[in-house]
Amino acid sequence: MTIDMNQTAAAEHAAQQALGAAAKAENLKVLAELAATADRHQQAAHIRGIVATTMAHLAADVTAATRESAAQWQTWALGLSDELVLDTSAPVLHP
Repeated sequence: MTIDMNQTAAAEHAAQQALGAAAKAENLKVLAELAATADRHQQAAHIRGIVATTMAHLAADVTAATRESAAQWQTWALGLSDELVLDTSAPVLHP
């Protein structure tokens, strides 16, 4: 009976280690995803800043064509920044 108890304890310990290794691997994956998400949010904020600065620097006396081109560019650039942060799935860390 002692052998069975020792084998059971060893098997349980091995299972816990395997689960711990799997959780660690999953957490490393999640941390990489979080870092990528942070990078995308930073890039989106940078794009928005460029758009705001560019639009603010347009002279009041620019042509209608220039304003129209700038508005089209603004729409495209802000759409690009939105796409960078569209993925709202939040990764979850495992204990």
